[in-house]
Amino acid sequence: MSIVIRAHYDGNVIVPDEPVGEELELAVVSSEHKKKDKARHRAALKRIGSRVVPADIPLEALDRENLYGDRL
Repeated sequence: MSIVIRAHYDGNVIVPDEPVGEELELAVVSSEHKKKDKARHRAALKRIGSRVVPADIPLEALDRENLYGDRL
C-alpha cells in the first residue's frame, strides 16, 4: 500500500505540507513535478497547427470497401 503526501524541500529536509498521522518507518520515494507553462504549450500548438497541410482525399476513397477491399 502506498501513501502520497505533498511536501517540499526547504534546503535541508523534506517538510510535509499536510499533517502526517503517526511516525512511521517507511522508505521514501520522491518525484518532481514542474508547473506547466501554458503560454509555452499554446505557442507550440500554434506552431504545429501552422504546419498542417490539408489532405485532399475524396470521401468515397475513405469508405471501408475502398480501404480494405470488402466489396459485396
